[in-house]
Amino acid sequence: MLEEASVLPLDSLQPGELATIVDISGDHSTVNRLEEMGIRRGSRVLVKNQNGALLLNVDGRDVMLRCSQAVMILVTLAASLPVV
Repeated sequence: MLEEASVLPLDSLQPGELATIVDISGDHSTVNRLEEMGIRRGSRVLVKNQNGALLLNVDGRDVMLRCSQAVMILVTLAASLPVV
């Protein structure tokens, strides 16, 4: 029997972890702004750095997010990759 993947807030990931966005909460304007940045359901996200803000690679583009925004984004962990 397959285990259901754990759903975590994006801010709980460590540098090098790769995940897929499964849900975004928040008010309509915040969700729209994140989508304009390429952060939407189904996007693959690699955490590159986490120092008060998160440096992410989202579908091949680097994006900086505040931790207050990252807690609204739920992901499933895909893998861990070495950070270069």
